[in-house]
Amino acid sequence: MKIKKREILIFFNIVIFTMFSLSCVCGQLPLASPSQPIVNTVSQIIKYVDDSAGLLLPETATAIASDCIEIETVTNIRVLVKTLRVKNLNNSQAIVDTFFSEWIRNINLDKRGILLFALLPEGAVQGKVHLRVGIGLKYLITKEMGEKILNQVILPNNLNNKDGAGFLEGVVAIRRMLLDELKREGAAVSIDGPQVFDLQKFLWASKEVLLTILIGLFLFYIIFFVERCPRCNSSLKVSSEVLKEPGNKTLGLQRKIYSCERCGFSRRKKEPIYPSGKTGLLMRITGARRNVRIE
Repeated sequence: MKIKKREILIFFNIVIFTMFSLSCVCGQLPLASPSQPIVNTVSQIIKYVDDSAGLLLPETATAIASDCIEIETVTNIRVLVKTLRVKNLNNSQAIVDTFFSEWIRNINLDKRGILLFALLPEGAVQGKVHLRVGIGLKYLITKEMGEKILNQVILPNNLNNKDGAGFLEGVVAIRRMLLDELKREGAAVSIDGPQVFDLQKFLWASKEVLLTILIGLFLFYIIFFVERCPRCNSSLKVSSEVLKEPGNKTLGLQRKIYSCERCGFSRRKKEPIYPSGKTGLLMRITGARRNVRIE
């Protein structure tokens, strides 16, 4: 009995130790798991938000970074929101151009970047906001679209300069614009697979071109292939009479009669008849007319 009691005590000690270890591990997981996303979020915010002027609230900066991450993940376009305090705004254009040139060269995204740069004088509440786009994006965000984003989205929402909500609204507008354009391109180019050629749709879509070609061919035939009467310029009626049947490798002969039903003019002309098939085609190419005597 002593051995059984000892074994039972050892078993209970193992169970208690196991439960205690599991409780310690489970108690530490909720404390450690939030710390990792916070570090990652801070590092991501630095890539997309540079608030040197202190205009953005932490919540606004986090929301801006989230939208910028989605834009870069889907479209491979980097968006940066930057604020800066300067002594005066006289050389703001040069500051923005210099920073944009260096930044667009360092992001390694084939110069596909969008910059929102706000410059404020020292101690001032309002300043200037500049929008710059990289090479290959000017067809998506034109000058008129950029002015609308600045004047109708960013500046009205940043009128009080309390939380920088205008920058968030501007990034949201840019994200919506880029993703909508991507959806339109995906709808134009079939994602499911190659499209089946529809002859009926093609003919209907190109009906004007086909009609023009048919009219041109008809006029070409009338001008070059329809025989005209030299007296009244009316079309001549053509009939033929076979004089000699063509052989396997010899030419035949026929008489064509051109007659005008209006004025009674008629004309006769002898022409060779080529054999059918490959032999006749070769005789046409090699010039076998010399084997025929036409009177």
